Amino acid sequence: MTKTLTLSLLSSTLLTSLYANTIELEEVTVEAANRTQQNVKDITESVTVITAEEIEETRVRTLGEALSRLSNIALVNNGGLGKSTSFLTRGMDSKRTLVLIDGIRYNNVTFGIQYEHILLDNVDRIEIIKGAQSGVWGADASAGVINIVTKQAQKGTHVLATAEAGSFNTQQGSLQLSHKTDNFDIITSVSRIKTEGFSAAEPNSGTTDFGKRGDELGYEKDAYTNNTYNIKLGYNFTEQDRIEASYQRIDAFTEYDGSAYNFTTGNYETADAENYDDLGFGVSTYFEQTDNRFYSAAYKHKDKLNDVALQYSYSYFNNKTSKYKGNVQETSLQDRIDYMDNSFLRMGGSYQHFEHEAINGVDNKNYNGKALYLSNYNKFTPLTSLGDTIFTQSLRYDNFSAFENKTTGKLGAKQFVHEDIYLSANYGSAYNIPSLSQLYGNFGANPNLAPEKTKSADITLGNDELSLTYFYNKVDNLIDYDFTLGYQNISGVSRFKGVEIAYNDDFFDLFALNLGYTYLDAKNADGEFLRSRPKHQIDGNLVYYVSEDLNIGLNGQYIGERYDNDDRQGAQTGKYAVFNAVINYTINDNFTVYGKIDNITDKYYQVRDGYATAERSYYAGINASF
Repeated sequence: MTKTLTLSLLSSTLLTSLYANTIELEEVTVEAANRTQQNVKDITESVTVITAEEIEETRVRTLGEALSRLSNIALVNNGGLGKSTSFLTRGMDSKRTLVLIDGIRYNNVTFGIQYEHILLDNVDRIEIIKGAQSGVWGADASAGVINIVTKQAQKGTHVLATAEAGSFNTQQGSLQLSHKTDNFDIITSVSRIKTEGFSAAEPNSGTTDFGKRGDELGYEKDAYTNNTYNIKLGYNFTEQDRIEASYQRIDAFTEYDGSAYNFTTGNYETADAENYDDLGFGVSTYFEQTDNRFYSAAYKHKDKLNDVALQYSYSYFNNKTSKYKGNVQETSLQDRIDYMDNSFLRMGGSYQHFEHEAINGVDNKNYNGKALYLSNYNKFTPLTSLGDTIFTQSLRYDNFSAFENKTTGKLGAKQFVHEDIYLSANYGSAYNIPSLSQLYGNFGANPNLAPEKTKSADITLGNDELSLTYFYNKVDNLIDYDFTLGYQNISGVSRFKGVEIAYNDDFFDLFALNLGYTYLDAKNADGEFLRSRPKHQIDGNLVYYVSEDLNIGLNGQYIGERYDNDDRQGAQTGKYAVFNAVINYTINDNFTVYGKIDNITDKYYQVRDGYATAERSYYAGINASF
């Protein structure tokens, strides 16, 4: 692992690089905060960056595994690899977070968002921007933005291969090829993961067999296969002008165990797929095949005054099992104008088309959105003893064909008060429109849903080692899922507030310690605590650098009180701690081997009532680069 593992809870990127001894903090940049490349220390927003080095050293395989190590994000999933996964950013669920891959929308308009299928072999960095971001990105960004940036080709010709095997008959491999000259660059990769898995279903809390894993009870295993393909290329036809294109395909197959109404007990319960008939459950489908594809093409021009980007992107979603198909098309034009030192104006516009293809007697559904947006950024170096002062302002107007038009905005300020000590504050408004699957799908759809309106604020006091953040979000007309009624608007204002504390430091050039703590108070308009949100969450990482070639890392997480239903009802799915370990050894410049143990203590726990988590498991792998 590296000198410091990112567990950032900072408002303005208290980010420490895993290779702190070789990579300076100032070299890390982000795009998602203001839709343009910026140094992380110049961002007022709450932002975390997970770098490619961190991904490689921690040996996380999926987006969910990477996010699960951040103490201000809680994950909820329905089993092991490839099973339905959602995450809660400061208590707000993943439907309120806009996910981008190289600027292309990943949010599925037809069948959930399917974050569980995002593999990380070709990822350069993951940017997590917290707080309302609709003033920059529009709808679906009321909780924040996750921007996944894939790797760029490096000068010359390079090959990178990985192979891993481990518990549950899991095999993973990837191959990446890249070539770059002065004017042309191309990078392509293929990643595959296959596992027999374990039973996604386990006995529900309160049942006789609760506490036993599926293997003990003879449940069938729920397998998963994911093949992900990427290609990205660019050509510089002048020093100022460049064209780019990219393509990504995610072809995934997963078996799963669902929940259904048990006519014997009168409750919704989970069960192993092979045992549904015996338990009196209704009919369910027990596998899902997904084939999602993402395309983009862009023209970019950069000179001393302007940084222009014209981009077209197309996201195509195809759930072959349920026959859900849909797409999102977006065309955008923007320009960044640097009008004086450390100040710029970013302006642009976009056209979006959202479509849900006809299914099961429901006609083709679609809507359009047009937007204009404007952002201003200023960084001042004062003549007093105080440090730099940063101000940001963003304003966006969205015109929808099916919903009320909306103007949203964002304000941010950051003041360095002494050396690296800073005080930052952010305020934003957001607009979350119902997805087409929420409006017209087969699972609890409600065509009468209205958009949500969100306001968020946070304030942070911190430096490069310690930070304290208070955040407050309120959502009017919150869209939530009721197991009886389906998707509904909750009348009134729901509130998400809390405190984040982060500490990171290294000692004697031998140890790196990172700790993060989040206290969360998430309630609906009736003052009831919302389900699945842990009240307390702690994450920590300790790395021991045995030598330049060998390091050992220990990761731990504690999830406090958490319930499976609103108002602290249902099963208790918190109050547990899980620990993981990883060891990396560099053989030479070309080969690195590693091993990892997940759930070292073999802890039995559930993050959702009736769904399994992995027992103690072991993995080993090798990286080769040329």
